Amino acid sequence: MSTNISDITVSVIIPAHNAAPWLPALFDGLDAQSFRDFETIFINDGSKDNTPALLDSYAAARADVQVLHKPNRGVTFARNAGLYAAIGKYVAFIDADDTIAPSYLETLVTLAESLELDMAFCTGYRFEKRPGDISNAHLLHYPKPRGVTSGIQFLEKTVPDAEWFCAVWATLIRRGFIEGNKFRFTEGLAASSDVLWAATLQSKAKRVAFTPDTAYYYRATPGSIVNDTSIKGALRRIRAHTLVTEELLRMAGNESSPESGIYRTIALEMGRGLLGETSETGTLKQRIIISSQLRKRGFLRRLLHETRIKSHKKPAMSG
Repeated sequence: MSTNISDITVSVIIPAHNAAPWLPALFDGLDAQSFRDFETIFINDGSKDNTPALLDSYAAARADVQVLHKPNRGVTFARNAGLYAAIGKYVAFIDADDTIAPSYLETLVTLAESLELDMAFCTGYRFEKRPGDISNAHLLHYPKPRGVTSGIQFLEKTVPDAEWFCAVWATLIRRGFIEGNKFRFTEGLAASSDVLWAATLQSKAKRVAFTPDTAYYYRATPGSIVNDTSIKGALRRIRAHTLVTEELLRMAGNESSPESGIYRTIALEMGRGLLGETSETGTLKQRIIISSQLRKRGFLRRLLHETRIKSHKKPAMSG
């Protein structure tokens, strides 16, 4: 692996936990990249299947690929481990069950370099077994602000349309921006860590831009925490959504406008979604228990209080 920082433009960070069935498609996507000035950092997050062997074999045959073997502590811990190891000018994250178009890195690097961005975004498609097997599968549908905006302006224009880009992937981030602000993922969250990460970084970014080019392929994987329909999966999501909503509300109380209004809007949307999921989860007894726990921690009262605050305030808009 190269140790000269100037030799690496992008560090691609990929956590992998029991991802063996999907790695071949991801390997093909990485090998097909038209932009070649990148290192790949895989983090094996305590996999019990053939993932470690597949990653080691892939790395052994290629320059600028490394594998970090870690105990299973979740995707946020794995992503942070990748950040500590990264040396590129930019950082990009990919989920191990997804894949990318050959133009993925070139699209994002060209956008970031030409406009001197802190963050660059593209879009993509959902798929099941192979890219293109789901019709009308665009990840984002409405046009985003074109050209350079501040992160706050980007949030103000996209959050109200429910088209806010809050994914970790399909994003290129200047590593100096990450390290200068000491950004890291909140560890221990089973879901919604993307929301907290995106809200925090975007609100502090001075220059961001979006391209409608579709270069990322998101797998609608039944076994992922996002798509897990089991009661266990739902309970993990509810807990994570509760923690993220509470943290966003805390941030809303500590920040001046317009950050405060943005954080509050995202938190309330998450809170309403959480209550909706709770109402459809498990048996009546389980739903009563979950609702009781939310009341005991003051979540429902806080949500109502913040809703009243928002209803009496007009959103602050940047110039």
